[in-house]
This record gives sequence, C-alpha cells and structure tokens, in this order.
Amino acid sequence: MLAGAHVPMYKMRPKKGPLWLALLVVIVGTLLSANFYAKDAYVSENSRWVLTVAITCILTVFLIIAATSHFWFRHLWHHRPGYKRG
Repeated sequence: MLAGAHVPMYKMRPKKGPLWLALLVVIVGTLLSANFYAKDAYVSENSRWVLTVAITCILTVFLIIAATSHFWFRHLWHHRPGYKRG
C-alpha cells in the first residue's frame, strides 16, 4: 500500500441493476441485429438491423449513465454525519 493511500469507498461502486440490464440489452440487441441482418442481407431497402443496432447503442449508453450517475455529481460522493437532509 502506498503512503497516504486511503481505504477505497465501496459505496462508490456503480449500481448493479442498470449494468445487468445494459448487458441484457447488448446481448438481445446483438442477437436481434444478427437475425435481421441475415434475413435482410439481399434486400437493400430494408435496414431493420441498422435501426436495431442504433437503438441498442442508445439504450446501453443511457443505462451505463444511469448506473454511474453518482460519479457525475461530486456532491453525492460524501455523506456528512452531522448534515441533516430534507
């Protein structure tokens, strides 16, 4: 351990629920995109797989932001024992 190093704050972990949901969205989105790509491989006008990839990426980014939301706001990092909220 380095001199002056602090004990890690375990409450600063990302939320597990949105991360698991993001993983599920990536898996389902990948499988759906592969299915649509295989069906629409010979039809140039039909691009359901591109739309599925775009929606999967957007949902995954939003879920990762939701899982790490308390990292974005420094005032949520510390709990002050003497400070009464609300």
